[in-house]
Amino acid sequence: MMRNFYALSLSVLVFGGCSLSPELSLPTTPFPESYRADMKSETTALNTAWWSHYGDEKLNGLIQEAFANNYDLQSAMVNISLARATLSSSTSNRYPSLDVEGSGRKYRSSADTFSSNEHNTYNSFGISAVLSYELDLWGKYKEAETSSRASLIASYAAKETVKISLAASVAESYFTLISLYEQLDSVKETIQSREEGLKRYAVQYQAGSITKATLLQEEAELRSAQISKDSLEQSIVTQQSALAVLVGKSPKEIAEFAKTSLPRVLPNDITVPSNLPSELLQNRPDIKQAEENLKAANANIGVARSAYFPSISLSGVLGYESTQLSNLVSSRSAMHNFGGSVASPLFNMGRTSSSVESAKANKELAEISYAQTVQKAFQESYDALNSRHILSTKLEHQKAYLDSMAQVFVLTKRQYEAGYGDYLALLDAKRNYLSAQLALIQVKQALLSSSVSLYKALGGGFDTERFSKETSAL
Repeated sequence: MMRNFYALSLSVLVFGGCSLSPELSLPTTPFPESYRADMKSETTALNTAWWSHYGDEKLNGLIQEAFANNYDLQSAMVNISLARATLSSSTSNRYPSLDVEGSGRKYRSSADTFSSNEHNTYNSFGISAVLSYELDLWGKYKEAETSSRASLIASYAAKETVKISLAASVAESYFTLISLYEQLDSVKETIQSREEGLKRYAVQYQAGSITKATLLQEEAELRSAQISKDSLEQSIVTQQSALAVLVGKSPKEIAEFAKTSLPRVLPNDITVPSNLPSELLQNRPDIKQAEENLKAANANIGVARSAYFPSISLSGVLGYESTQLSNLVSSRSAMHNFGGSVASPLFNMGRTSSSVESAKANKELAEISYAQTVQKAFQESYDALNSRHILSTKLEHQKAYLDSMAQVFVLTKRQYEAGYGDYLALLDAKRNYLSAQLALIQVKQALLSSSVSLYKALGGGFDTERFSKETSAL
């Protein structure tokens, strides 16, 4: 009889653990045909260290410092440790537990009972190994482990999302800071030009050749340029502080870096893959994170449903008991017992049903989150591609405009130097040239930002092969 009981228990261990989770199918997000028409059929690989394409060692160094020091990334790493511990706990629940128990007691019975009219004193010592195990007939612990594993993979993906976002933020902040300094240099030239012009206007006003309104207008233009200079200097301080937070340095350190090492000219734009298939969006870590969160939510439905069914527990004790410590470990003191118990839910005021409905609702939320993430990924990629197209055209137009203003300035300067040109016309030509130069700087920065946004939108920096290796062994 006992042999049959053991055989039955072993069969349950081997073949038990059916799944009560619903079959999972990922929501599909159709891409517009106009977008698909712009996509090539082949997949274009993205360099994981895409920022190196800019050829700026200072930028490369700042991004590596951010990876080492940024608090958001450190928090993501800690979240991985927490998820790993949760998975370890869920996995351990699927296996038997073995405990060692030891006891020692001294008893003195009552002398005023029906069974005895005198005190009895005796000792009791024991040492035993206690084995306990709950059969996972309905897959409760298996599904809990599946959920925990999916959550752990999601935490890995979340870390990658933070990493990509961090690299993009550092690059954009870096380019913005260079642009602000470049604009500041241009505005300082404008101020110098307007100061010279104001002196000329003052002389003409004293001579009565211009009105006071004309003089005041020129003075107002100078004040406007000075206000622009003040705004740029304030923006530089703010941008330095933001970059300091990203890379884990103090604002003072970044200010010193900007003073001594920061380039004063924006780099040229880089070639970014423009015709990319929609399948590349599946390489985004935030989409992978949303997918794993959906898997975890689906498995939790099975965990909740298992509460509808009975639970069967097996237990066994093997050890020694004796009234004398000296005889504790002897053949006469040996003892053992094995058994099992069944507990079945009967009435709990709908608590189990509520847990199942809650798990289903969480899965619906995870499905919505997944669909939103995919939709957002498409939107970001599509917007970045369109933005780059428009800005590339705008940059060419702005360059042509600057070239025209430069020629006007050169011709006006030659006329003035030849003695038949007006100096104030020369100053106006110079101011227009500087204004066009300032606008070009802003367009170049916007184009660089769009390249950063596109790499970020396409999951640049996410090493899918490394990620698969890291998570496949979990």
